[in-house]
Amino acid sequence: MELQTHENGNMEGSQKDANSQVPSPMETPPRGLATPEEAVNADGDQQPAKSRFTSHQIATIVGTFFAALTNMMAYSVITVFYPIEAKKRGISQTVIGMVFSVFSLSYSIGSPLIGKMIPIVGARFAFLAGSFITGGCNILFGFIIDMPTNATFTGFSFAIRILEGLGSAAALTSSSAIVASVCPDDVGKAVSLVETTVGFSFAIGPAVGGLLYHVAGFRIPFFVLGGLVLSTVVVNYFLMPNQGKEAEESGSVRRVLSIPAVWVALFANFVGFAATASLEPTLAIFLDELNFSVMAISLLFVSLGLGYGLFAVIWGVIADAKKCTRILIVVGASGSGGLFLLLGLPQILHLPVTGALPGVTIPIAAATFSMLATPTFVDMLRSSEWYGIPSGLGLTAVISGLWNSSAALGSLAGPLLGGVITEYYGFGYSIMTIACTSFAVLIITCLFGIWEFRCGKGKREPREAFSSEDNSNDQEMRLLSSK
Repeated sequence: MELQTHENGNMEGSQKDANSQVPSPMETPPRGLATPEEAVNADGDQQPAKSRFTSHQIATIVGTFFAALTNMMAYSVITVFYPIEAKKRGISQTVIGMVFSVFSLSYSIGSPLIGKMIPIVGARFAFLAGSFITGGCNILFGFIIDMPTNATFTGFSFAIRILEGLGSAAALTSSSAIVASVCPDDVGKAVSLVETTVGFSFAIGPAVGGLLYHVAGFRIPFFVLGGLVLSTVVVNYFLMPNQGKEAEESGSVRRVLSIPAVWVALFANFVGFAATASLEPTLAIFLDELNFSVMAISLLFVSLGLGYGLFAVIWGVIADAKKCTRILIVVGASGSGGLFLLLGLPQILHLPVTGALPGVTIPIAAATFSMLATPTFVDMLRSSEWYGIPSGLGLTAVISGLWNSSAALGSLAGPLLGGVITEYYGFGYSIMTIACTSFAVLIITCLFGIWEFRCGKGKREPREAFSSEDNSNDQEMRLLSSK
């Protein structure tokens, strides 16, 4: 009896020890919240969480990186010389601007549709097919110089750019969905790496296109960059893992859009891209009035693209590590608004402006714009998961489509509004409009944060509402009911 009692006591003690090592539901955050920084193994030893990408993740990111770079270079290659050739044919400035804008319109419409289709057709297929269409359209665009009439020249310019916009929407929407699905614990870092290529492509594409046009004429830039895009299709066919190849349940766009936080993030992303794009038709003229050389203007545009791309990675890493997407959005909005207030106010007040002012504010503004736009993807994803939408390729594809659509709409609206305001009221008022929209993001995000966590129907349920007595099923049901 004594032996049996002793053994029972040991068993009870060991069970208590084992139970003391099992984390309670309170210690395990719900899906979509911050992941634990340390993992506990079976022996009770603490191990640091993984911080390095696996070979599977690296292969995926590298493939999407080069595809996104070549796709957006192919888009931006016409910036330098197409308006010149079109003007020689007697095409109006308005029509030339519409040729540029129709790409963004097609992209914005196609992105959410592609995001809805990705789980059905497969993310890898959509990625490769979109890149193939983009490369083929770029090569075809090189032949429009042979069109016999202005009507055919203009018509094929519109048709090819529309189709190219749909191809780029498929390639970039699926690339963001793929990296977000492959790297669920490093979404901000992975997506920001792809976003960096966009900044690089806008900085490199026009320079490469202008050089090739100067050396070999109109056709060669399109043939070279189109062929480069097609070569990435071949490489990614063998390099990219079969992520998303199997058909999955399509994500619900309506359910994602029913979350108020998603609309706030989409608005912030729209403003960030609209503000950056509004400088394209107006900044060069303003700098020319300040006696900037063509080379100096080009370098300032390069700093805008490179600054956005480089800092996008930094903000993405911070968004993942600190889970502070809203803080980044607020700081980015206030920074960009303050910088452009500093740039635009002297012109409205008719104060003297030197070249040092835009030379300093524009590169810094690139960093603040990326701080404003880059964290919005992570915020949309975390908000959707918090409100009970299952994570997976279906959710990331829908969010990627919506995010790219808002960015394309911003890229479409920015140049149109910037050009109109500058034409009728001056560059200073155009810059002040950017500042006002940035401050609007600041105010809306702050007020929404107060509403979401303190008052209002549909707010997020606070993390401390989960007690240690709740099991994981109860937590899941409460998350679903908080929607």
